[in-house]
Amino acid sequence: MIGPFAYSVLIAGLLLAGWAGIWAWMDKPTGEALMIAVIILEVALVVQSALALLRLGSAHLAEPVTFIAYAAGILAPLPFGFQLARIERTKWGSLTLASTALVAAVMTLRLLQIWRAPGA
Repeated sequence: MIGPFAYSVLIAGLLLAGWAGIWAWMDKPTGEALMIAVIILEVALVVQSALALLRLGSAHLAEPVTFIAYAAGILAPLPFGFQLARIERTKWGSLTLASTALVAAVMTLRLLQIWRAPGA
């Protein structure tokens, strides 16, 4: 996996979680800009997973199955949060987006940990 890109995805997830969390704290519904940011983050997650899986053959990972599961599973939470936020255009939709963006950031961090761990 490419470290700088993964770290930028991690930071983007944290920023999106903070933005949506502030939106929820202020009792604001999800707006179009927030929804567009979710789409951009999901595209970045798809690129990150594709690059990581393409470079998997040259890596010597201690837990390759766990890595593959995280690389595939990281793509699921954000679309579900997006759909729930579209349905529930209240502060709870913003809170849903904040939590799923935080999940994406944590899963990206876990991918980096697995990738950088010494191989078997």
